[in-house]
Amino acid sequence: MLSDTIYPAPSSAELRKHFLGKHISDLPSPSVILDEAVLKRNCERMLQAPKTFGIDFRAHVKTHKLGKRRGGKLVVSTVREAEALAPLIKEGVVDDILYGVPLAPSAIPRLSALSSAYPALTISLLIDHPDQLTPLLKSIAPGAKQWPLFIKLDVGSHRAGIEVATEGFKTLLGRIRFLELETTGKVFLKGFYTHAGHSYSATNATEVFTLLSEEIKAGELAMFSANKEFGLPKESSRKWTISVGSTPTALSITTMTKDPESTRTFAQDLGSLDKRCSLEVHAGVYTMLDLQQLSTHAIPEPHSLGVKDIAISVLAEVVSIYPGRGEGGSTEALVAVGTTGLGREPGKEWPGWGAVSDWGMPGAGRTPKESGWVVDKISQEHGVLVEKVKGAGEKLKVGGKVRIWPQHACIASNGHGWYFVVGPDNTVKDVWVRWRGW
Repeated sequence: MLSDTIYPAPSSAELRKHFLGKHISDLPSPSVILDEAVLKRNCERMLQAPKTFGIDFRAHVKTHKLGKRRGGKLVVSTVREAEALAPLIKEGVVDDILYGVPLAPSAIPRLSALSSAYPALTISLLIDHPDQLTPLLKSIAPGAKQWPLFIKLDVGSHRAGIEVATEGFKTLLGRIRFLELETTGKVFLKGFYTHAGHSYSATNATEVFTLLSEEIKAGELAMFSANKEFGLPKESSRKWTISVGSTPTALSITTMTKDPESTRTFAQDLGSLDKRCSLEVHAGVYTMLDLQQLSTHAIPEPHSLGVKDIAISVLAEVVSIYPGRGEGGSTEALVAVGTTGLGREPGKEWPGWGAVSDWGMPGAGRTPKESGWVVDKISQEHGVLVEKVKGAGEKLKVGGKVRIWPQHACIASNGHGWYFVVGPDNTVKDVWVRWRGW
C-alpha cells in the first residue's frame, strides 16, 4: 500500500540485532520501555471482565499502534492503522475494523481499497452528520461490499457525535434509512457508538460507573428512536450493536467481577436491556495505563490500580543537577526529554508531566515505586525534575538514567518509533516497531 512507502518503518530485524539482551541502562534515550509482564496482566484484566458478562470487546489500537496477535474486533483512529493491520487480516486474526472517526471524504478511497482487497474483512464507518453520507454514496461501485454504519453519539464530552434527543439525530436516522433502501443494503445502520472521553476527568469508581451507565442508556435511547424511524415492529429480528467505552468506563466493569453482589446486580441490569441490542465495550490505553488513568480510580480499593500497573515508562538521561535551586532549597535536575518524547498534558493527582520511578536508585526493590521526583516543567526537548520528597536529590547523578511514568501513554508513545520490551531482569526481550502516519 502507498502508506507503506510514504511512512517506511525501520527494520524490526535490525533493531533486534542491535538491542536484544541489552540492559535498560545501556539503551539510547529517550526511549519507551514496555514491561512485558505488566502489559500482559493489563490485557488479561480487561479481556476477562466483559467475557464474564457475555459482552463483546473491541480493542482500540490508537495507543500502541501495533499489530500483535490479538484480533477479532478492533477500532482504529487513522486509516494508516487500518492499513497496517493487513498482515493480521490476511491471517484471519482480524476480521472486523471500525474506523473510529466521523467519516472524512478523503478517507473513503483508501478504506474502499482495503475493504476490496480482503473479502472476509468488514470495515464499519462512524457517522454523525448527513453530509458525510453523500461522498460515501458516490463511491459505491457495482458489486461493492456493504458499508455498516455506526452513529457516533455525544454523551457529554462534546468532542464528536450527535445527541440523541435532537432533531439532527432524527434527520440523520431518516437519511440513513433512505440510503438503505436506495442502495439495497449496500449502506446500512449497524448500531451506535459512544466514547466517554470525559471519564478521564473522573476521580472515583462511582463517577466512572455512572458514566458507563449513561453510555448504555444513550445507546438504548438511540436504538428505540431507530426502531421507530425504521418502522420496526417489536417482533423484528433486526438487532443493533451498542458500542460503549473508554478505558475508565471499561475498567469499571472489572469492578463488578470482584464482588458477588455487584456481579449479580450488573448481570441483572444487562439482562434488562432490550433483546434487540447487542452490547460491546471498547478501550485502548488499558494495555499500558498511565498516571491519568490511575487518577480516575476506576477500580476502587482493595483492588485499585497503582504505579505497579503502568506498563509504559520513558527512559531519560539526567544531563544536569541544580542543588538548592528549587522551592525551599530543594534540588532540581534537567533531563533530555521534553514534550516531543513525554507528552503535553500535566496531571491532576500526580503533578506535572510525569513521575520518576525508583528504578536504578539506591534501595529500589523489584516492585517499582515513586522516587520522589516529578517532571515539573517541560519544553520541547528538555524537562525539569523537581524534588517533591526531601532527600530524593541524593539519588540522581549526571549521566544517569531515569524511567518516567507519563501522564498520557497515547501521547507519550507517539513521539517514538519503537518500543523496547523488557522482562523481569530489565533486559530487552523484543523490539516492537510502531506504525507511523495517518
